[in-house]
Amino acid sequence: MFQLRHLVHPIRSAKALGLRLCSERIPGPGNSAQQPLESLPNVPDLFFQYRALLDHPELTRRPGGWIYQNAFYPDYLTVGGAAHAIFPEALKHCRGNGIDVGAGLWPLPGATPVDLWRGLGTNRCVADFEKGSLDYVFSSHCLEHIEAWQEILKDWIDRMRLGGMIFLYLPHPNCAIWHPGSPFVGDGHKWIPTPPVIQQAVEEMGCHITHLNTGPDAMHSFFICAQKGTEESIRTNV
Repeated sequence: MFQLRHLVHPIRSAKALGLRLCSERIPGPGNSAQQPLESLPNVPDLFFQYRALLDHPELTRRPGGWIYQNAFYPDYLTVGGAAHAIFPEALKHCRGNGIDVGAGLWPLPGATPVDLWRGLGTNRCVADFEKGSLDYVFSSHCLEHIEAWQEILKDWIDRMRLGGMIFLYLPHPNCAIWHPGSPFVGDGHKWIPTPPVIQQAVEEMGCHITHLNTGPDAMHSFFICAQKGTEESIRTNV
């Protein structure tokens, strides 16, 4: 008996044929001239380490992410640009003349990027800015890369004027893929920031906390926003 399922939809068939012909011309999975992921333009950071991660004995690949230490971590955590998740909140507090330390390829809108090795802020450093000259310092996922982080943080705060804001966005301590020695960061991360440690350090360096979210948020991160000076000193400008 003839059934409708035997009919072939002409538009869908033409589309399928076109996709098949294109796939035969474009390098990709299953083709003889497969193009390496890392050779594609504007690739995310993950593409540069994908093959090594795939072979790592501590990792199991799952659709959309990785299993590490019995927890699933989606790919969006490892492609770079974590700062985008916090930009809307940071822009409420980071206004005027400020810098984004460790901006990389994703600087905070309106900030002057500062970075050691890539992006628009390449080779620009915090020392280029006079002490007491900045309205704010923003930094996302940077401080954990620095062993002498207290000294560096103090240098950032020194660049701020009285009443200036410092906004720090950092990986949450519960996120194992960002722990020093993990397959994802190796020795690139030097320590594990925690909200209490960062809060204490910022307060000891002459700031008071204005906003705090201990997380973890969707990016497995937390943030601390603080203002330089006490409320009284800011009010009296002393």
